[in-house]
Amino acid sequence: MNLISFDNVIKNPKEYVSDILKKEFHDFVDGFKVFKNVSACGNDEFEKFVLNLFPNHEAKWNFVRKSPLHQEEPNFIHNDAMMSDITVILYLSEVHPANDGTTIYDNEEKPICTVYSKFNRMIAFDSDLLHSRNIFDNFGEGDSSRLVQVIFLESKV
Repeated sequence: MNLISFDNVIKNPKEYVSDILKKEFHDFVDGFKVFKNVSACGNDEFEKFVLNLFPNHEAKWNFVRKSPLHQEEPNFIHNDAMMSDITVILYLSEVHPANDGTTIYDNEEKPICTVYSKFNRMIAFDSDLLHSRNIFDNFGEGDSSRLVQVIFLESKV
């Protein structure tokens, strides 16, 4: 299992989030996958940071997801292998429950690692790893909803 984490990724995270929350959020359908309440991003500060860390990769997808309490999600424990080689998540909720974050599982869906969210924390891991958000029902409402930015990276090689 490969997993890395960095804190304080965005230079001015409050302004970054403020700009994100001005965007429109929509459901996006890609084949059989539905990405709920997302807004597309690209060539932003986070993507530049990530591509500097992973120079042999390119951003296949870059989006922000707003996940309010009780938002129905298409899956819980899942992997992103069909989407990319590396999954990168940036936690953007300044106020969040203590147990918010991401759990990584083994092939029998037993938890093997839990990362707790922290405002402006990034995690990156192999996309074929089973994972889930820590809070099944998400949290918050409107602009206080769970907010994460996700980048799916694909190898250029």
